[in-house]
Amino acid sequence: MADDHHQPPSDAELTGFLTDPGSSDWVEKLHRRHRSAVLSYAYACCRDPRTAEDLTSEAFARALQTVRSGSGPKAAWRPYLLTVVRRTAADWADTTRRSDLSPEFQRWLAQLPEGPGTDSSAARMLLLEEGSLVLRAFRSLPERRQTALWHTVVEGDPARSVGLLLGAGEGDVATFAERAREGLRETCLAALDDHAGSDACRRYRPMLGAVVRTGRRSTEDFDRHLVKCPRCRGALTELTDLDEELGPALSAAVLLWGSRAYTAARMTEAGVRAAGASRASTAPEGGARPDGRTAWRSWAGGFPLRSGAVAGGIVAAIGLAVLALPLGPDGRGTERSSTQTQAVPTRTVVAEPPPVTVTARPSRPAPSRPAEQSTAAASPTAPAGPAASHRARLGAVTWAGTLRNAGFGTQCVEPSGTTVVQNSCDGRRDQIWETVSFDQNRGYSLLRNAATGECVDYGGGQRRVRQNAENLALTTGPCRPSGAGQLFRFEPFQGADDGSFLVRAEADDGKPWDEMQLGMLDWWEGNTPPATNAGVVLTYNYYNSPRLRYFAQEPTYGPAHAASAPAGATAVAATP
Repeated sequence: MADDHHQPPSDAELTGFLTDPGSSDWVEKLHRRHRSAVLSYAYACCRDPRTAEDLTSEAFARALQTVRSGSGPKAAWRPYLLTVVRRTAADWADTTRRSDLSPEFQRWLAQLPEGPGTDSSAARMLLLEEGSLVLRAFRSLPERRQTALWHTVVEGDPARSVGLLLGAGEGDVATFAERAREGLRETCLAALDDHAGSDACRRYRPMLGAVVRTGRRSTEDFDRHLVKCPRCRGALTELTDLDEELGPALSAAVLLWGSRAYTAARMTEAGVRAAGASRASTAPEGGARPDGRTAWRSWAGGFPLRSGAVAGGIVAAIGLAVLALPLGPDGRGTERSSTQTQAVPTRTVVAEPPPVTVTARPSRPAPSRPAEQSTAAASPTAPAGPAASHRARLGAVTWAGTLRNAGFGTQCVEPSGTTVVQNSCDGRRDQIWETVSFDQNRGYSLLRNAATGECVDYGGGQRRVRQNAENLALTTGPCRPSGAGQLFRFEPFQGADDGSFLVRAEADDGKPWDEMQLGMLDWWEGNTPPATNAGVVLTYNYYNSPRLRYFAQEPTYGPAHAASAPAGATAVAATP
């Protein structure tokens, strides 16, 4: 489909491209397509905008690593990425990054049920996933049906957009979605038989489907069984939710945490985009063009807005949409009794015509699960989303991993204050680096530390001479959207078939770093570098010294994966 009439590639086609060594362009396309949604959900888990950006980057990096190792999604990227966000946040909860998570998310994690072998937050999260009938059924669907169902009933995307994701025509989307609905229902009923508990459960399983369809209990014995059996009672609740409110039920089943906050934020973004498109269509020719230097960007979508007043209205709207929705056990909210009348809060997102109104639809009472805390009650003055002043938006993370020195195989690059050094590889987060794509100069990336969020910088370094070898000092600092003095390319080393790279600075005849590369300050053979904090600088490729090149190895976020090269590198040996 990608070549027909210049249509953008579907998500499945993008997945196929990601295994190519030079796949940075495809990574960037995938990143742009899903970043807004992923950041929206990441902020529901994080304390502040900066950590939401970090969580978003790590989720993309993990997903990319998984796909390049031969696993992961083929077409259903959106629900997969959102799941990776939640799982990554759960991993953070057992590390020093726990303080970066929102207090509400931490409390929710603490209330997750325990079981055999659930000695970590991530393990308890997986146990909760395994207990969800709807989630198991959804994941068993073909991925194209997962995509159609998620984007139509949860995201509410128009048929044309969903068709592009599927690589299908706009008219085929409704058929895909309807088949997915029927498939989900049938899979849920089949899963009940496969996971029956006691003999009584198996006896009453056939009645569950009939009860959902008719709304009437079959027998008093069945009622008594429901009172005694939480498994069947929970299954009935999930099936009823699925039948009556598929969107909220599916969102709650897949996300588990913060589904109402997520869907409210997505509704708000959709309203902003619709208003912006309408205003753009009526803008006078030759009007000011919004761009990254003059425009305020909405926190979740990067959508350019020209007016500071409008931007403030957007933030207020997102705040109302998120904070006015108390987060219930499954993220859909805690409600009054269904017999009571509940006011539906509304908010005009853009004051200028055309007005866009976001309505929070009340949902049914939620089944009993670990209760989320109300964001409104816990932090009434907390910002509703990343503010306009948060760090500049950069490109997609195309690789994440350690830089292990080829000459000293046990030493990895890490920051030390504002300098760059090497120490023993021990798996600490500050030894994880990310390559961040840079549109203006293809083949180059920013080199950002996963722990600090800062980039390696050689722009202000002074040229020095040590042992007749020239070098340029390195520092770490805020990543610059311009890329000046911070761009690197990974060049496969041709002198040895070991998969190592020369990590080259930007080639520029007029700059002191031209033709320089990352390497050890004490690179020459026979010299013993310091045991700790060995200096790393920019220097030339003297005598092809192995101390002046690096292995780019991906971290193991779970089962071990083969290392893959940073996007833009062309070495076949280093890719899976």
